[in-house]
Amino acid sequence: MSCEQLCASHDCAEHIEAPKHSTLSRRGLLAGFAGVVATIGLTSIGDAAMAASKTYVACKTTDVQVGGAKLVTLPGTNTQVVITRPKASTYVALSPYCTHQTTLLSGIQGSNLICQRHGATFNTTTGAATGGPTRTGLKKYPVTISGTSVKVTA
Repeated sequence: MSCEQLCASHDCAEHIEAPKHSTLSRRGLLAGFAGVVATIGLTSIGDAAMAASKTYVACKTTDVQVGGAKLVTLPGTNTQVVITRPKASTYVALSPYCTHQTTLLSGIQGSNLICQRHGATFNTTTGAATGGPTRTGLKKYPVTISGTSVKVTA
């Protein structure tokens, strides 16, 4: 028997409405999922990825001249990075592959890394695309200096 039928059968002074059914929107579903994830402690998948990352000695500080770059393969891996040194005290690790067609970068000119294949250029400090057919910058890796070692976290 429904609430309305029950109330009508014995002269109810108060009528309690049944809750209205609502559909769950995509936004509501995602918000609920985010709440569940936060509750179980997975709020930062990036933190977990960083915890799984490893720091490698990429090269010596003297291996890269100011205004220069050096291509290195991180020890024990197949991961290649290009280490740039835009200033005397600044070392940067970037992906050495052009974001236009995954071609290995071929050189440095001024403050830009260059892809000779299609003319794309990338800033040696930020990895941002500065010219050519791509608008996507290079992946940047965290760098630390320890004594005379340039260390890269990948």
